[in-house]
Amino acid sequence: MAVEDLLVEDIESIRQRFIGDTERFILCGGSFGGYLAQQYAISYPDHISHLILRGTAPSHHHEEAAIKVLEQRLHKAPSLSVNQLKDKIFGRFESNEEFRLVMHAAAPLYSEKFDADAALSNTLKTAYFAESHNDLYSEQEKYFDYRGDLRKVTAKTLIIVGDRDWICPPKQSEIIASRIPGSRLEIFRGANHSVHHEKNAEVIQLIRDWIAE
Repeated sequence: MAVEDLLVEDIESIRQRFIGDTERFILCGGSFGGYLAQQYAISYPDHISHLILRGTAPSHHHEEAAIKVLEQRLHKAPSLSVNQLKDKIFGRFESNEEFRLVMHAAAPLYSEKFDADAALSNTLKTAYFAESHNDLYSEQEKYFDYRGDLRKVTAKTLIIVGDRDWICPPKQSEIIASRIPGSRLEIFRGANHSVHHEKNAEVIQLIRDWIAE
């Protein structure tokens, strides 16, 4: 069984442990978590009432778009190269320390209001496991594509993305919205991949109002 399949089954095990089979639940996933949330919603459509996706993509093709965006924004992250995005972030890290250094170099790309001091603090507090990343981005795992199956999603779906999202550009969210029946897409202006932090109050209010509808 593929690693992503195992993670989706872990989500299902957690659901069974805490909810059982009597109620549906709200599932929220962002970035890579959004890939897993989509796969879960496709595999277990009757188990979730609401699906919230933030800054994610329906297939591995977002990598091509991210590379193009990086080429235009390299000035924001002078310590990162296109090769590091292609071969490391979308490929394989040789060590935990290499993982940490590359992601710190990429940090300015993730927010439109970058704080260097906060970024250093976050990098030092975060545990980076190259082996886990490499398993998920191996040749056997990384070429996911949910586009043909998103029509199977029956949960009420909200898709949130920043218009400046560099690694999962808004076009990817538009594709998801076009494939999930009745879904709602909200694009936040002036926000990046960290839209839930950059526009925190607005995102939280949107989710509350949407669930209450």
